[in-house]
Amino acid sequence: MPSTAKYPFAAIPAPALLAAALLVLAPTSPACSADNPAAEGAGQVEQSATHPAAAKPAGKNPVLTLDDLVGIALEHNKGIEAARQRVAQSDGELTQARAAYLPRVEVAGTYSYVHRKDVTSLLTEDGGVVAPTATESEEVVNDDVAHASAEVSQLLYDFGRTGGAIAAERSNREAAEAALGKQRNATIFQVKKEYYNVLEKMRLVEVAGDSVASFAQHLERTRKYLQAGVRTRVDVINAEVEHANARMNLSRAGYNLQIARTALDQVLGTRPNQGRYRLADKPVESGSLPATLPTVDENVDALIERAVQARPDLRRLDHLIDAAQAGLEKARGDYFPSITANARYNDYDTGLSLYQDNMEAGVTATWELFSGFRTAGAAAAAQGRVLEHRAQLQDLRLLIAREVTESWLRTAEARESVGIARQTLELARENLVLAEKRYETGAYDVLEFNEAQRTLTKTRNDLVVSYYGYLTSLAALDYAIGS
Repeated sequence: MPSTAKYPFAAIPAPALLAAALLVLAPTSPACSADNPAAEGAGQVEQSATHPAAAKPAGKNPVLTLDDLVGIALEHNKGIEAARQRVAQSDGELTQARAAYLPRVEVAGTYSYVHRKDVTSLLTEDGGVVAPTATESEEVVNDDVAHASAEVSQLLYDFGRTGGAIAAERSNREAAEAALGKQRNATIFQVKKEYYNVLEKMRLVEVAGDSVASFAQHLERTRKYLQAGVRTRVDVINAEVEHANARMNLSRAGYNLQIARTALDQVLGTRPNQGRYRLADKPVESGSLPATLPTVDENVDALIERAVQARPDLRRLDHLIDAAQAGLEKARGDYFPSITANARYNDYDTGLSLYQDNMEAGVTATWELFSGFRTAGAAAAAQGRVLEHRAQLQDLRLLIAREVTESWLRTAEARESVGIARQTLELARENLVLAEKRYETGAYDVLEFNEAQRTLTKTRNDLVVSYYGYLTSLAALDYAIGS
């Protein structure tokens, strides 16, 4: 008869289970310990040099809590890094927009060779014109010309064009920050989901291991009964088949655990300690379920209100609406002139009298009177973006209400499933005890005993899936409300 577990889903493995589980898990996880009923799951992740887990010596298989994993993911997850770079891009675009309000200073230099007729001999000192002589009209001069210039210009006013561009980029930057917050929340949820998935797969390995041990014990018993003449060869063959099937299920559970670890690695974005670590997990007494499960607010309307206040994707759309409105202001500014002050100084180094040092300063007004309806098109496009984002905002509010409500209902369903699965497990255990006694007395054949053992394994699996499904549902609800 299989031993009872201090978990709601697994008994402490027998020595036969330990050998089988270690053979399944050893290839990819030196940290996985099947003989530890509190087995903190093993994953393969690289140690972060700056995370607290990095301080734990390599090769010591440090125990990482859920908070440790979240911290590692927030530092190394590639989706978060991409979102950070989008914020950096928005910073650069905002800087470019602000540059229009600052003075522009340009310097230039040229060097050229000039070959031309000298017309300066035709001019008098007071600016009059004299008739050139034949010699003068045929005079040709040659010289090198070195020219340097410096120019300063400053935008004075452009009727909201630059102001709108700055406001748009500022709102886009805030929208990028909100998108980064959404990516952080999504990453935290994914870490929790994969963490619970790994623990679930570990417990399923334990359940499968106990099933192997139970069928191995039953196989040994039927062989003794055969030797004593109490049972037939059919019973032994049937027990061998069930034992082989249980071993196959254990192997499948072990590979599923390895796949789950790989998924966790991908979310973390790195492999702490070269994969030599264990996952922290709290033992739970089966008799205390579901009373000891984390609870959730029973007022779904309050959760929806919290989500509306906290969801970063909602804030992102608010900022995109502001950016679109600022873009509309910028587009409408093209209907008006832009006024710029400028000053320029030219310095020449040449023997030609035509080129003289000079300085000029003034104010320039530039007004595009007709642009081929480009300005009208830009304004219409900007107005369309405003209306588009407003519609998306209203749709997102409805989607948030739906997501929170669905997550809340699935959490309630999962909690109820845990209670039902626990009750079913107790009945299955009692049924197996009765089946064993009746088989020993000859009242049951081997098929009925095998069915009772398979039922117990299935109910334990159901409780594993229900328990971690509830924890995952809680994480999904937290994500839906923006926590």
